[in-house]
Amino acid sequence: MPAITELSQLDGEGKEQLKVSRLAMDTVGSDADFSQSPAFIEAKAHRVWFSPVYFRKESEPYMTLAMARDGRNAGVTVAEINLKLIWDVITALKIGQGGYAYVVDGRGRLIAHPDISLVLRDTDLSKLPQVAAALNPQPGQAAVSTADNLAGHAVLTAHALIPQLGWRVFVEAPLSEAFAPLYGAALRTLALLVLGLIAATL
Repeated sequence: MPAITELSQLDGEGKEQLKVSRLAMDTVGSDADFSQSPAFIEAKAHRVWFSPVYFRKESEPYMTLAMARDGRNAGVTVAEINLKLIWDVITALKIGQGGYAYVVDGRGRLIAHPDISLVLRDTDLSKLPQVAAALNPQPGQAAVSTADNLAGHAVLTAHALIPQLGWRVFVEAPLSEAFAPLYGAALRTLALLVLGLIAATL
């Protein structure tokens, strides 16, 4: 599970009653006012709210999750979640020899990629054709296509949506590698056909 680095309990008026943190001092009854924070407002309106991904000290990705509670004077529970585990999973994925995976948020900003420096630079992939198509899907649009990657190399690309977050997970492989089995099968078929033609002339 992703690491929860900070957990806060807000009362029905948005005032903080408890905060437990791995990065700061724990507090009880601070009454800090979070009534105008997006976490409180959106959770009260929609029950659950996910923040955009952000970075602490430009080193690791985080996301805030807020959930409205039920009951008398029901407030909101706010959790700050370290998403480094997603980096670790994406980096560890092995897709053939030259394939890789990456994740973008709902704006096309890079969240996870084997090249961490691209993520730390807050790289915008929204103009990349496959990302642009995924962010603005059309009826009947295929989830698998061919396109150029960020380096300008031709790849076979596929994506899937994480509905609750609006994120897209992409998997890409060089065309030469992705189609190698197909080319191999075609060449074997052609070789057998040529062999058959030669045999027929003997």
